[in-house]
Amino acid sequence: MTERNRIDDGEELHVQWAIHTLKEKGYRIQDTIPETIQCTPWSEVCCFITDQGSIYLKKVPSALSLESEVIKILHEKFHANVPQIIAINQKQNCFLMLDSGVQLYDFFKQGFNAEILIQAMQDYTAVQIMTIGKIDLFLAIGVPDWRLDKLPILYPQLIAQDKLLMNDGITKDELKKLEKLDVQLFSICSQLSNYKIPETLSHCDFHDKNILVNTHTYQTTMIDLGEVAISHPFFSFHNCLYRAKENFALTGKEYQQLQEKCFEPWLNLESRAHLFEILLIIEQCWSIHAVLGEYRLIESVDLVSFQALSRQGRLAEKLRYWLKQY
Repeated sequence: MTERNRIDDGEELHVQWAIHTLKEKGYRIQDTIPETIQCTPWSEVCCFITDQGSIYLKKVPSALSLESEVIKILHEKFHANVPQIIAINQKQNCFLMLDSGVQLYDFFKQGFNAEILIQAMQDYTAVQIMTIGKIDLFLAIGVPDWRLDKLPILYPQLIAQDKLLMNDGITKDELKKLEKLDVQLFSICSQLSNYKIPETLSHCDFHDKNILVNTHTYQTTMIDLGEVAISHPFFSFHNCLYRAKENFALTGKEYQQLQEKCFEPWLNLESRAHLFEILLIIEQCWSIHAVLGEYRLIESVDLVSFQALSRQGRLAEKLRYWLKQY
């Protein structure tokens, strides 16, 4: 987590709303100028210290404002480990939530604990399995549909954003090669559809920085739930475990053992051998799913931020990974 900075402009409307709401709910605030925990073009999080503990205020662009609705559905209908929201301001695209702990990434700096990550992954998988037959709840509130039959349609639409991709670093030759890979993506999606793992709600940026842990109880909580889609669950599975492998220098054997433990809940649907086959296929096209997530974030921000982000290589890096597969 980056060093906290103070928000100097206490007159911002969403901060005013938060202060008023907290006082109305009986919280005593130590300082009406909150501390910034995160400030990116697609997410601003700040913290109020109150007599009842830390309260967090999150504000997002309107294109990502479905986050509070996703959290409500997951909490009320599926009893998922998600942030506990105490108030929502739909006009300002912000909400207040209770403290859920520290980032798992930071917690693991003291020493990687595979059991905590495994439990977090299995809790997440349990939610995915529970939502398999309930995806219409999420599609109805605007959660993107990135199912396997949609990816081959979304891919050419993405590659058609030639100015954006070239501004981000993709060359004309690379663009031509990317255009020809639609057949390969269709083939991969067809392969995945032959297995018995159904598509469901998936966190498109699921990893140890988007999981919080209570340092006393070791209870974990999923965050950044504006970045969800209906897609194959092993995209987020691969993303989380691969990031852990890279962040904590896990050996090949440790990584395989982690994969096996984390995919145990799926053994009711597929064999161990098939689950490893699925992971290998996902590794080939994972970057396309990641690019769709990055593109969604870039599209959600204001024009100035859009122009800056489109030149950072966020899309080009992942598209080159896809090119290297062929």
